[in-house]
Amino acid sequence: MLATVKGYYNGNHIVISENVNLNIGQEVMITILDTESVPKKKIDLKKYMGKGEKMFQTDAQDYIKEMRSDERI
Repeated sequence: MLATVKGYYNGNHIVISENVNLNIGQEVMITILDTESVPKKKIDLKKYMGKGEKMFQTDAQDYIKEMRSDERI
């Protein structure tokens, strides 16, 4: 079985938030997610609305750069 489930750490144990049938001794892989809250820059989508033909020139590139500015690798 290969599955991804949500859960959380309660200070002592990892608690799975979904019903999963596991066997005693079954091997699992755990991924720890970065929980630091990075303030997301709010993008003003209105400045790109109604641009028509111009949107397909330089504004589209600016829009993509702005959307990707807070992406993480």
